[in-house]
Amino acid sequence: MIRRLVSVVVVCAIGLAACDPGAREAAPFQGNWKSETWGTYLSVSGGSAEIFEYSSVHCFSIASGGARGIGDVLSMDGAELVLADAGRTIRFDRIEFLPEPCIDPVVADPATTFDVLVATIEEHHLPGVDEGWADRVAMLRPSVEASDEVLFAAATELLEPLARLDVRLAAGGETWAAAEAVPVQFPDVEVLVRDGILGGFIGDEVAYLAFLRMGELADDVADSQRAAADAVDAAIASSDALVLDLRGSNGGSLDHAMLVASRFIPSDLVVAVASAYGPDGFGAGIEVTARPLPTGTFDGEVAVLVGGGTVGVAELLTLALAGVDGVTVIGGPTAGSPGPGMVRFLPNGWAVGLANLQVVTPDGQDLSDGIIPDVFSDDPLAEALQILDDGS
Repeated sequence: MIRRLVSVVVVCAIGLAACDPGAREAAPFQGNWKSETWGTYLSVSGGSAEIFEYSSVHCFSIASGGARGIGDVLSMDGAELVLADAGRTIRFDRIEFLPEPCIDPVVADPATTFDVLVATIEEHHLPGVDEGWADRVAMLRPSVEASDEVLFAAATELLEPLARLDVRLAAGGETWAAAEAVPVQFPDVEVLVRDGILGGFIGDEVAYLAFLRMGELADDVADSQRAAADAVDAAIASSDALVLDLRGSNGGSLDHAMLVASRFIPSDLVVAVASAYGPDGFGAGIEVTARPLPTGTFDGEVAVLVGGGTVGVAELLTLALAGVDGVTVIGGPTAGSPGPGMVRFLPNGWAVGLANLQVVTPDGQDLSDGIIPDVFSDDPLAEALQILDDGS
C-alpha cells in the first residue's frame, strides 16, 4: 500500500542517528491526515511520524518512527497532503484528531483478526466479493477463536473462491494465493541476470528478457530500479530484436514498469487512469504516465509475450507498449488486474493482498477483462520468433 512511507518511518524507528533531526523536514506536514479511499491515517508530530490502517471495525498503528526522509515521499498540493509511492499518488485530507480506536491497544486475537480480514476485503477489494461470501463468513466466524491454525484454514477457505492470483495471505513467513500461478515454460537461455530477471539470447540474434516480477529486485528502491533499467539496456544494446516475456510477471512497482516502457515509447504517453476503491467508493482518478528516454528509444522489433500470468503492473507495461511501432503483443489475455496490488496488515502480524484499483484507458476502456494480444497463440515464443524473423 504505502510501503515507501512505511519503510521511511520503520528504518527511523530502529534508532538510526540520522533520523533524529527530522522535525524541520516534517514541518510542512504536521498534524493528522486521513487518506481518500485508502483506509489510512498519518500523524506527524515534531520529528516523528506514525501510520495507521483502519476499516469499519478497526484502527491500529502499522509503523512509527523519526520523520527524516519523509519529504522524499510527501508533498503539499494546496490543503491536501500527497504521497507519491511506487508510481501511485495517494491524497490525504487534514483532520483534527485521530479516532479513539487508533489510540487504544491493538487486540490481536484470532476472532478480531478474522473480522478485520472480512472488512478489508469487503471495503477495498475489486471486483468485490462473490455470491457465497456472506454465507462463508457466517459459517467460519464461530470457529476461528480456537487457534491461529484454525484461523489460517478459515481465512483461506473464505478467500479461495475469489480465485485471483492477487488475493494473497502472508502468514508465518509463508504466502498463500487464492489462485494458482499460470505455469510458464521459459526457454533455456544462458544468463540469469538476477533473481527476478531471466535474460540471454535465443539463437545468435534475438535478445530475450523475462521479468518474473516488476520490482523488488534489490534491497534498495533505487538499486532495484537500476537493475531493471540495466537489464533492458543490456538486452537492446546487443540486438535489434527483443522478446520481452511477461507471462510470469505478477507483482512489483509501477515505477519499474514505466521505467522499462521508457526504453521503447517515442513520446510522452498517458497509459491509463487509475482510481482506488474504498468504503466511500472510488477516489479521484490518477493518470499513469510513461516518458521516453531523452537519449532516444529502441527502434528495433519487439515481441511482448503475455497471458493469464501477466498480472498487475506488467499489464500496464503491456498497455504502454501495445501501440508502439515495431511492437507485437503475443499470447493470451492478461489477468485483468492492472496496477500494483494493495497490501493491508492484520492485527496478528499477518498481511493480506488484494486488488483495489479500477484502471481504464484514456478513452474509457475498462481493463478488468485483461489486455487482448495482437496475436493469439498457444506457443507465443515460437510465434514471436517467427514474427521477428519475418520482420528482419
